[in-house]
Amino acid sequence: MSSKSLATPFIRHVTSRGYAQTAPVAKKEARLQTSVLPNKTFVAALDNGSPVTRLTIAFKAGSRYEPQTELGLAHVLRSAAGLSTKNSSAYMIRRQLTQIGASFTASGDREFVYYTVEATQDNLKTALEYLNKIVSNQEFRPWELTDNLPRLRYDIAALPPQVRAVDLLHKAAYRRGLGNSLFIAPKKIGKISSESLQHFASNNLVPNRCAIALIGENQDTACLLADSLQLSSLVQESKSDTTTYYGGELRKEMGGDLAHVALALQGAPASIPQSLALAVAARALGCGPVTKWGANNSPVAKAIGNIGPFAAAGFNVSYSDSGLFGVVLSVPKDEANAAVKAVANLLKQPLSADAIKAGKNQLKLQVLAEAEDGTSLAESLAAQGLFTGSAKSPLDIAREIDQLSTNDVSQAMSNASRSKLSMGSAGNLAFVPFVDEL
Repeated sequence: MSSKSLATPFIRHVTSRGYAQTAPVAKKEARLQTSVLPNKTFVAALDNGSPVTRLTIAFKAGSRYEPQTELGLAHVLRSAAGLSTKNSSAYMIRRQLTQIGASFTASGDREFVYYTVEATQDNLKTALEYLNKIVSNQEFRPWELTDNLPRLRYDIAALPPQVRAVDLLHKAAYRRGLGNSLFIAPKKIGKISSESLQHFASNNLVPNRCAIALIGENQDTACLLADSLQLSSLVQESKSDTTTYYGGELRKEMGGDLAHVALALQGAPASIPQSLALAVAARALGCGPVTKWGANNSPVAKAIGNIGPFAAAGFNVSYSDSGLFGVVLSVPKDEANAAVKAVANLLKQPLSADAIKAGKNQLKLQVLAEAEDGTSLAESLAAQGLFTGSAKSPLDIAREIDQLSTNDVSQAMSNASRSKLSMGSAGNLAFVPFVDEL
């Protein structure tokens, strides 16, 4: 199984003979089609004529749905994707996907888990058959879960400190639910049983909590696959209380020369327009230099000032019932006090019209550029379906960004600034101020 975190794009150099004129190719209109099946499975398809088809099956099975006594289930579920099923061994799955040149990845966030396969059009049928087996007939054999423990340990050991800071930020902001970590705690590795994992999958990998997104094929193919999934017949919703934003602080002292800090205010749910306005504000705050070795003239860089090497980026993440809007920064430990206080002050200040205009342009570029990656697009469409019951194409989202006014973005930031500040930090925290000092 290939790991999504290690996937790298290939640059293809295409040459053409200058003396030959090819016949014009009819441009195929890529139209997004969506529907909800009788079993409440959301289906979306975008037939863009791509020679490579991407299919994502997503479920509401993220870490927020974990019971407090079994934290880490979602991480183990992602890691166990591709192990032996009722119909095929792990070796057979790997061999068959390799033979047809297909790739399979499993990823997830706090809301959803995504199973994605990529294959050429002529091998699509076989790829979908094995994706169906991986998703529908998981067995979680105890000896295979034991063999998989080193992979879990590697996942934890390889976490960048910035990711740890954002994970701590969620725990401080929400405590439970959305505050559950994306990763299993080291002391819990090997403690989650096959039965617990099977129970979690049976309750969450069900039709009414499922979305299917297909890129490069038509809606009929996506619907046929949805009908062929052999999922649990259980249709009751897993218990997940509405998330409450508390605000707070969590710190993890790790030593080193840098302090990594994530600061955030309460954002907006994904289903309301303010989430898009805050996404613009996050880009407007800055995401580093736009040219290699270039100067960083973003508002967040100007607020931090000339303190030596540092990195800072605005972010906005929206969930079904809440969200976080803030900044992640990595600074030398001796400069952390001034830098963190400057960023905290910036989050509660209005942005200039020029900064918001730049943020809109950068967000549009990000949305349209990610659409070039079929896997990211498929996961985005599936997530939209589970969030709102509908989906929008990247072009539609770009048009909505254009329609946002400066006042819309400023108002969204003003609403966020009224909430309590949350902070997660990791690294050398000797000079990092506490949240009540900001």
